[in-house]
Amino acid sequence: MPDLRYRAIHLDFHTSEDIPGIGSTFDPDGFVKTLQDAHVNQICCFARCHHGWIYYPSERHPERVHPKLQTDLLGRQIDACHANDILVPIYITVEWDHYSSQCHPEWCVLDPDGCLAGTKPFEAGFYRRLCKNTPYVDFLAEHIEEVLTRFDCDGFFFDIVHATPCVCRYCVEGMLAEGLDPESAEDRQQYAVEVLLRFQQRISALVREHAPDAFIFFNAGHIGPMHRRMRDNYTHFEVESLPGGQWGYAHFPVAQRYARNLGLPTIAHTGKFHTTWGDFHSYRNPAALEYECMRMLALNCRCEVGDQLPPDGTLDGPTYDLIGSVYQQVEAAEPWCHGTEAVVDIGVMTPEEFVEESTFASVPPSLFGATKMLQELHHQFDVIDSQSDFSRYRLIVLPDEMPVDEALAAKLSEFLAGGGKLLATHRSGLEPGGERFAMAELGVEYVSEVPLSPDFIVPGELGEGLPDAPHVIYLRGT
Repeated sequence: MPDLRYRAIHLDFHTSEDIPGIGSTFDPDGFVKTLQDAHVNQICCFARCHHGWIYYPSERHPERVHPKLQTDLLGRQIDACHANDILVPIYITVEWDHYSSQCHPEWCVLDPDGCLAGTKPFEAGFYRRLCKNTPYVDFLAEHIEEVLTRFDCDGFFFDIVHATPCVCRYCVEGMLAEGLDPESAEDRQQYAVEVLLRFQQRISALVREHAPDAFIFFNAGHIGPMHRRMRDNYTHFEVESLPGGQWGYAHFPVAQRYARNLGLPTIAHTGKFHTTWGDFHSYRNPAALEYECMRMLALNCRCEVGDQLPPDGTLDGPTYDLIGSVYQQVEAAEPWCHGTEAVVDIGVMTPEEFVEESTFASVPPSLFGATKMLQELHHQFDVIDSQSDFSRYRLIVLPDEMPVDEALAAKLSEFLAGGGKLLATHRSGLEPGGERFAMAELGVEYVSEVPLSPDFIVPGELGEGLPDAPHVIYLRGT
């Protein structure tokens, strides 16, 4: 497998069928020159987008080729880049495909009320989810196989791949066959994870059969503890985390400090956009883009900047002037980044492993808060889970809401017996049921939540510098 590059572009191309002249001005030489001038050496290009359209002359699915496509856009992008030592991972959408959802509603995810999950029929957008437990996956596998046999594939970026609960007939039948209750939200989530794992295994095996050295990544917008058991289906991890979008600046440090210890290379996404994915002619503040890329390098990560290719196929010059001003600095720093490992002495445990799916939404505020606090204090730390090697750390931090089950309690006790230190705050250390603390070493007994909220405390020795008066506590304590 070729090494992931440090100066990558994720070139979005979600393009409506109402737009004419798709790829009409694409110039291979100009395309490559723009990338080279911007110090880019890897770019993710599109085989199929969220609208469901294909961007090469497909023989197996000609009805899905974008109706206004003027050229073999993907093929010409790959040929031009490969001739100039630029890697081209290939983008394929999974759960969002407007064409498939319209033509095959039986492939769509149904929520527990029997409604389509995602964008409603008369709402704008292509966000209707497709179920990975339906014959849709057979189409998808055939489509991927065509790409594999048609092109010299460096790798694949499979987008929108979640553990999505569903009550379509295929999922209900599958749950019943496994003795699960489709009316139980917990059982639906458990089955969704099983479906996700089977899907990843099938698709990764298909890719490896035809292109054993190709990159493979399934994107869900976050990297968390659930990815540990999926690791064999990936060749690397990508941390999608555009600070101008829903992720903000707090997300990337949490996800990357966890992902970098899973044993695979990592690359992270920011964007050239003023806010988030999907527009043309907006430009990130140069200082912001510089900070975001340098932060990636500082956390043992390669850089990827998101862009949206204009429909005619010609890259936007000012965008690549902006990217080049930063990637020139990244290129200069690369010799000091290859093969580096983080040297840390603190591990911050993530409560995410106690939920069924790791998503951006599953990261608790307490983990964001602990991360921000330690960063501001200039400490070096990892985000870890119960499967991590505790011997690497002098101190383990349990953020406010970190439950401790029997197995984790035994591992933490062993860590303490070996001379390690443990910092637990608020409800952290309680058993998953929340009725008592799991470890005698904590030296505290759980009584109950504070019956009244807000309540008040009077500072003691820990309150040095505070006025000697009652202080209101806005959040309920224990």
